[in-house]
Amino acid sequence: MRVVALAVFLIVLAVGCLAESGGKPTSVASQETTNRATPGRSLPAVLASVLPEIKAKSPVPVLLPSELPDPIGKAKHAIVGASADGYGITLYYELDIGDAGFAASCSAQSKPGYHPWELGNVREVKLPHGIRGFFRPVSCGGSCAPVNLWWEEGDVLYQIQLDLSPTVSEQDQEKSITAVADSAILAGPR
Repeated sequence: MRVVALAVFLIVLAVGCLAESGGKPTSVASQETTNRATPGRSLPAVLASVLPEIKAKSPVPVLLPSELPDPIGKAKHAIVGASADGYGITLYYELDIGDAGFAASCSAQSKPGYHPWELGNVREVKLPHGIRGFFRPVSCGGSCAPVNLWWEEGDVLYQIQLDLSPTVSEQDQEKSITAVADSAILAGPR
């Protein structure tokens, strides 16, 4: 039920953002797009392009990865939602092709009312600064759900999802998503 609440929260954020932007997602024309992040805190171009919008709409500390694994780093489109309670960014390779275009998502929710260890099918992982993360591998039924990682800092719950193939071992899934989370945590609030 709580996972459904988080999914609804992210959808509401995205719909609100699309309404405000006339339904136009942010696209990145080129990976050479200049970002204003300081050295050591660089952002992938697709994330740098939406950071000002998130910061203008949400007081929640923005943690975004400095690195995205291949092929996720090739995502060109971002759909953003932000409010006083959090933010959500969904990255796509292509738009208007449903889940086939999904690459990744990053989100944060202030005071979510639950903790990540309460979610089902999660395993604890160690993150920088002594933070406990909670990993869930790709799971497939009628379709495959992305790999997930949640962690808390203060009263904010952060989540990263990556669209990895179910043929990737759980160990490699964990390694990939943990590296993404590590880069976000080590970079600190943007």
